[in-house]
Amino acid sequence: MGLSLYKKLKKRNDLQSAEQIPKLLKLLIYTISLASSKTTTALLGYIFSRPLRHKPHVREKEFISSSKKETHFIPSINKRIKTYELKGPHKKVLIVHGWSGRGSQLSSIATECNKKGFYVVSFDAPAHGGSSSYTTNVPEFVEAINFLNTTKGPFDYAIGHSFGGASIFNYCRKHREFKKIVVIGTQSKLSTYFKEFIKIMGLKEDYSKKIMTLFEKRVGEKILDYDPERFVRSILSTTLIIHCSDDNYVNFSSAVALRKELKNSELYKTTGLGHRKILGDKKTIDRLVEFLIKN
Repeated sequence: MGLSLYKKLKKRNDLQSAEQIPKLLKLLIYTISLASSKTTTALLGYIFSRPLRHKPHVREKEFISSSKKETHFIPSINKRIKTYELKGPHKKVLIVHGWSGRGSQLSSIATECNKKGFYVVSFDAPAHGGSSSYTTNVPEFVEAINFLNTTKGPFDYAIGHSFGGASIFNYCRKHREFKKIVVIGTQSKLSTYFKEFIKIMGLKEDYSKKIMTLFEKRVGEKILDYDPERFVRSILSTTLIIHCSDDNYVNFSSAVALRKELKNSELYKTTGLGHRKILGDKKTIDRLVEFLIKN
């Protein structure tokens, strides 16, 4: 019953973010928690791993129409992803969007990079945009990056927004590094989201441990292993950290933590752009492109 109600609310687009989960659904899950912690944990795990799909903004349509679009099957995760390519004569750039984002969301950045001659590839991650499935996680983002680096790369540079940036770091941890990395509004810790999610749901804190355990059983690794601030010190890629001081989704302290741990990094601080507006800011994009161009 809980899962079917959740799907109905999703179709009505009533679930816009974790903070806006309907009170009725919260009450239902709380009621279920009184009877069965196992069922509650399974339901929470499903909701937690299911991103929202948003329609592309008007400004993204030109990028979508002008790019070469393909669909690729990734055997390791048994899912399909949609890719967008802007061909160019110079070095290859991979763009990775964030949770509940889409490949065209960073269209302003992709277009400007392409104007400078870069060969740009973006994609809809599993369970996002035009790609298959309803649920996903960090390991699947990493697998998608690895698949594209093998089939479309190798990529010289990687640009990631929010969760996409954290996924790039985890890709470097598991596979290979890029010459340069740009992360925008990226988390230094992913593990904290489990606690925040349970707090929003109004449940006992021990449920955060339960869904963390559920996740760890699925992926075969500890949640803490995916926290960028725990391992980025070993990454030698030249990195630009872009973050807005008034980002309400990912606190600026994450940028400070990443800057402290990344050996070859610099921090570009913005104000008044929040978590998403920053993706279309001309001054920020100019700084990003300048970083990629310089030796």
